[in-house]
Amino acid sequence: MALERRYRWMNRLTLVSLILGTVFSWKSLQAQDSDSLSMALDQVVVTGTRAARAASEVSSSITIIDKEQLAQSTHVNVLPSLVRHVPGLLLNDRSTLGYGVGPGSGGNISIRGISGSPNNRILVLIDGQPQYMGIFSHPIADSFHSTDIERVEVIRGASSVLYGSNAMGGAINFITAKTDRQGWSGKVDAAAGSFGTHSLSGKVGYQTKNWESVLSLNRSKTDGYRKDASDGFENTAIFYKLSHQIDSNLKVSGDFQLSDASYEHPGTLEAPLLDDKRTYFRGRAALGLTNEGEKVSGATLFFHNFGDHRFTSGFESSDFNQGIAAYQNLKLIPGQTITLGIDFNRFGGEASNESIPPPVAVGLNESQEVHQTEVYMQWQQTLWEKLHLNTGVREVYNSQFGRTTVPGFGLSFEMDSQHVFKLSSSKAFRSPSVVDLFLFPPSNIELQPESMWNHELAFLRRSPDGLWDMELVVYYAKGDNLIQLDAAQAPPRNRNTGTFKNKGLEAQISFRQDAFPGFIFSYNFADVSENVLFAPEHYLKLQMDAQVGRFQVMPFAQQVFGLNTSLNSETESVDYTLLNVQLNYQMMENLRAHVQANNLLDSEYQLENGYPMPGINLSAGINFQF
Repeated sequence: MALERRYRWMNRLTLVSLILGTVFSWKSLQAQDSDSLSMALDQVVVTGTRAARAASEVSSSITIIDKEQLAQSTHVNVLPSLVRHVPGLLLNDRSTLGYGVGPGSGGNISIRGISGSPNNRILVLIDGQPQYMGIFSHPIADSFHSTDIERVEVIRGASSVLYGSNAMGGAINFITAKTDRQGWSGKVDAAAGSFGTHSLSGKVGYQTKNWESVLSLNRSKTDGYRKDASDGFENTAIFYKLSHQIDSNLKVSGDFQLSDASYEHPGTLEAPLLDDKRTYFRGRAALGLTNEGEKVSGATLFFHNFGDHRFTSGFESSDFNQGIAAYQNLKLIPGQTITLGIDFNRFGGEASNESIPPPVAVGLNESQEVHQTEVYMQWQQTLWEKLHLNTGVREVYNSQFGRTTVPGFGLSFEMDSQHVFKLSSSKAFRSPSVVDLFLFPPSNIELQPESMWNHELAFLRRSPDGLWDMELVVYYAKGDNLIQLDAAQAPPRNRNTGTFKNKGLEAQISFRQDAFPGFIFSYNFADVSENVLFAPEHYLKLQMDAQVGRFQVMPFAQQVFGLNTSLNSETESVDYTLLNVQLNYQMMENLRAHVQANNLLDSEYQLENGYPMPGINLSAGINFQF
C-alpha cells in the first residue's frame, strides 16, 4: 500500500512538472495585454482598512480578485472562481452545481485550516455587510452568483477588529456589480453539461450621469451524479441594485437578492438517502449612504437577511439577521487615518422537527434572538512614506455573554518599489450562535464566545520589470474557548472546551503574460494541532492562462496531501490530484464560446467521508455581451 501511494504521488508530481515545463517552453504563444493574473502590489483595497489604500500599505494578507478575473470563469456561483487565486482556500463542494445548506450538505469554506462545522469561522460579507444564517451563523454558499459581483477581496487571517464575529480564519467581501459605461450594457450566459446540468444567467445595467441600476437573473439545475441516491439541485435567483450620486460627495444605493433553491441530500455511501429533499428560500435587502470627502469619508449601511427552510425529514426553520453598520474615516493630519465605527446586529429565528417526539424533540417554539452592539476604532499612520502602522480595538456587548474586547495591530514597510515587509497580530472571535445556545438538546445558554489570536509575517516582492509578483507568509493561530460537545455530561452538552494551534506557510507567485503564458502558483502548508476537517497538510494549486489567436487555454491543477475527511481519528487522511481545463474561443467581438472539463484524471476522492466527488465531467456554453 505504501509503495502504491508513493508511485501515485510520483505520477501526480510528474504531471505538475510537465505543466510547469509547458509554461516555460511555450515561448511562441501570442502574448496577451492583460495582467489579470498578477497580485499587483499597488492595487487599491477597501476590505482591510474600511478606507481605500494600496495593498502594499495594508498589514493584512489580502487577495484581490478583480472584474476581469471573475469574467474569465464560467462558474455560475462565484466561490469556485476564488479557489485558484487564494492560497489555502478550500471549498467543500459536492456537486457540479450547488453546495446546499449546513454541514450535512456542503458549502464549507476553509482558509488556513480554519473553518467550523457548520462553517461559522470564515465571515462572508456583501459590500461590507455580514451574510450568515440567523440560526446556524453560517453563510449560504448558493446565494453568491457571479453576475451579482464586481470584485472580491479576501483577508486571510483574523479580521474581527474591523468586521466583528465569525472572522476568525478570514473574511471574504463580495463587492456588488456596477455598470461599465453610460447607457445600456449587459451579458447573457448559457451552458449545459454532464449529469443533466444546465444554467442560464443574464445581467443588464443602465447608467446615466447620476443614476445606475443593475438587474441579474440566474437559473441553474443538475440531475446529480450519484447512482445510489438522489442528489439533484436547482436554484433560481434575482438581484437588483439601484444607486444615485446625490452630489460629488454623497451616494445612496440599495439592493436586494432572492434565491429559491432545492436539493436532494444523498446521504453517505454507507447510508444513502432516497428521499431527503430540502428546500430553502433566502433573501436579503440593503440600503447604504456613502460619503467621500477629502478629510472625512465613510458609510451608513442597513441590512436585513432572512430565510425559510423545509426538509422532508420534518425539520423546518425561519431565520433573520439584520443590523446597522456605520463608520467614518477621519484624515485630519497628513499621513493619518482614524476610523471610528459602530455595528448593531440582531439575529435569530425559530425551528422545529415534528417527526421527533419528546423528550428529545427539537424545536424553538418561540423565536429566539441575540442582540450585539459593537464599537471600534482603527488608527493608521504613514511615516516617511514607507512605514505604515495600524492599531485597532473593538468593544463588543452581547445580550447573552456580556462584553469582550478585540485588539489588533500591524505594520507594512515598503523597503522600495519592489519589496514589502508586513507584520500583524490580531485577536478574533465568534459569538455563540442560536443553535449553540437554544436549539437541539446539547444547547447551553451559558456559552462564552470563541476566541483566537493570529500572528503573521509576510514578504512581498515584484520583479524590476514588473512581470512577476511573489508573496511569502508564515502564520501562527491559537484558538481558545471553542464550543464543543462534551459527551462526558449526561445528557451531552455544548461547552467552551476546545483549543487549537495552527501554524503554517503560504507561498504564491504570479507571472504576467507579456513574455510567457501567465500563471499563478500557490503552496500552503498547515500544521494543525488536532484532527480537523478541510485542513490539508500540503495544498498546491497552479492556474495557467495562454492566448493563441482567438483561443484562450486555462488549465487549473490542484494537489492535496493529508486531508482529513472525518473527525474519527482512525480514518486515514487522503491525497488527490485534480486537473481542470477551460477553453475559450472568441467567435466575435461580443460573443465567446467556452468548454469546461473537470477532473480530467478521473480521480476518486472525497472531501468529507462518505460523500464521493464526481469523476470526469464536461460543460459547454456561450457568453454574449452588449
